[in-house]
Amino acid sequence: MKKRYIWLSGGAGLVLVVIVAGMLYTSHFASTVNQPHTAPGAITATTTPIPSTGLQTFQIVPAQTTASYSVFENLILQSKPNNDAVGTTHSVTGSFKIRSGASPLVAGMNITVDLRTLQSDAAMRDRFIKRNTLETDTYPYATFVSVSTQGLPASYTDGQTVHFQLIGNLTMHGKTNKEVFDVQGKVVGNTISGTATSTIYMTDFGIQPPNLANIAIAQNKVVITVNFVAQKA
Repeated sequence: MKKRYIWLSGGAGLVLVVIVAGMLYTSHFASTVNQPHTAPGAITATTTPIPSTGLQTFQIVPAQTTASYSVFENLILQSKPNNDAVGTTHSVTGSFKIRSGASPLVAGMNITVDLRTLQSDAAMRDRFIKRNTLETDTYPYATFVSVSTQGLPASYTDGQTVHFQLIGNLTMHGKTNKEVFDVQGKVVGNTISGTATSTIYMTDFGIQPPNLANIAIAQNKVVITVNFVAQKA
């Protein structure tokens, strides 16, 4: 009986050590992946008028366009310490203007994403994010309005793939901040297709990274990707 008591006591001690170690690990994980980040703030649109010569308007095609988020998460109970949560939606609308040929230009971009329609591979995650993180009942949309570009080529010909940066104001969760999208795209006839990617931080928009009792922890950093198709209006 005494030996059994000693064995049980030792087993209980081992369980306690494992629990404490797990708590320390998850606490360390939460503190290291969610370092403080200073929001860049919104930018004032340039007062220089956009030249209208040669500009053509293109409309986003929602059925052929997706907006997505990707965030690193640690799912302790599911033994997934390095999991990328990805949510997508086709609910993307908006338009922009371009000029090709000599001195190409991308201007007047105004894009809206309906955050209520984001879906990942887990319905429970989606409900939690919409109710507790993005609070989509109060803040249903994210919008991006361009202000300027960097890195456009000196000239553009039809079918050429270009790589440039699109700078503007992203509004989400009631806050507006300057964000930069890395864009790759091309024009073929009356169609524009491409990809725009940016890295943002939840806390810049007053959003606390999800942390469910230190057993499901999301990183502060989020990668936003828009794979878009637009047609000439």
